[in-house]
Amino acid sequence: MNKTFLSLTFLFVINSFFAQQTTTLFFKDGTSKTGTYKIKSRNLIDMSSNLVFFNKKTNESYLIDTITDVVISRDTEKEYYEVIDVKKNFDDKKTEKKLGFLAYSSPKVNMYYIAETIHSGGAIGVFTMNYGYKETYIKKSKDAIAYNMGYIYGAGERGIKKRVRDYFYDCPKLVELVDNDNIDKHNTFQMVKYYEENCAE
Repeated sequence: MNKTFLSLTFLFVINSFFAQQTTTLFFKDGTSKTGTYKIKSRNLIDMSSNLVFFNKKTNESYLIDTITDVVISRDTEKEYYEVIDVKKNFDDKKTEKKLGFLAYSSPKVNMYYIAETIHSGGAIGVFTMNYGYKETYIKKSKDAIAYNMGYIYGAGERGIKKRVRDYFYDCPKLVELVDNDNIDKHNTFQMVKYYEENCAE
């Protein structure tokens, strides 16, 4: 896809939504399958990285590890998802695979929304309850890993400008704009759009 901003028609993807829509799964081996799928998890504690797509009609299931992309057809519109490797903390050695809604796509940088929900016990998962929120991940085209812009260093709301300085080290002008509050430190979309249009080759 060329540079595109896709409107987020829903923030939190749930089983019932997938079950009602025509969904195409694209696999690592180059094949694809189209049908209606429910999403299950092999792990109630960390559901977002243990997803299984289940087709009730064919009784077939597919692990998230085998999938590269998911396209959902809604009337005349299509919504694009990618299975991405992510790190929650910048220094994490291990990565997780998550299903990210492709909110912004460009040659230099992509931005994803990942829906999260909170269990009654306090653990974070995905596609389990109605109460939820979204995390924003960004990935430069030269990188293999997407980073959570809110928790790159595991510091929550603290040190956002520091995270911007470290992540966008190759674009001093963008760092300066965020440092001086010309770009809101919470406006990740504006950052990636500026990066695409003004930074890096």
